[in-house]
Formats: sequence, C-alpha cells, structure tokens
Amino acid sequence: MESLKIAVVGLGRMGKRHVHTLIYRVPLVQVVAVCSSDASEVERAKSNKEYQRYGITAYNNYEDMLNHSGLQAVWVSSSTDVHAKQTLGAIEKGMHVLCEKPLAQDIDEVRPCYSLT
Repeated sequence: MESLKIAVVGLGRMGKRHVHTLIYRVPLVQVVAVCSSDASEVERAKSNKEYQRYGITAYNNYEDMLNHSGLQAVWVSSSTDVHAKQTLGAIEKGMHVLCEKPLAQDIDEVRPCYSLT
C-alpha cells in the first residue's frame, strides 16, 4: 500500500505538533510539504533537520503548496479566519482535507461546502 502524501498548513504550536505526529505515528502517511504565512515559521521549517531528513518542502504561499507534485491531502491547522478558504481550495483541487475546528467564524464562509456534497 502506498503512503498518502499530505501537507500541513499552519506551523504554529498545533501545526508543528501535527507534523511530528504524522511523521512518527502514522506509518502510511508521508508529509511532503508544510506552509505558513509567517516568514519566520517558514524559515524555521526550511532549516529544521527533521523536515530536511524527511524531504519536507516549506512554502510561504498556500496556492504554491497545493501544486506540490503528488500532494493528495491537506491538514489545515492555520488561523481560523482562513480555515474555510484553505479547505475549499484543497477540495477544489480534488484533495482530501482535515480541517481543525471551527471551519469558519461566519456561516456564509462555509455555505460553498454544502454545494460540494
């Protein structure tokens, strides 16, 4: 069975924890990319020896990360104000998505999700 190629968006406290968990506790998952809008978090990811050892690419642009070769799934752990937009962006590209709660702060942000079912 092939590994699921996943990216984690958001490299704050929880995002970094999710990457670590996926690397060491989920054997059929390969973290291939991470992303943050915070330049210092991206630089830390690029210099992280653990990420380098596993071939994880760090992006500062979400759309660029979504175009990462072979990417199949995205774990959204960014700030709540962009959860819905990032989730929909990945779904529109045909990817699987796990989004932290809440999906949005306003019901109008999630209405497009209802039309996807």
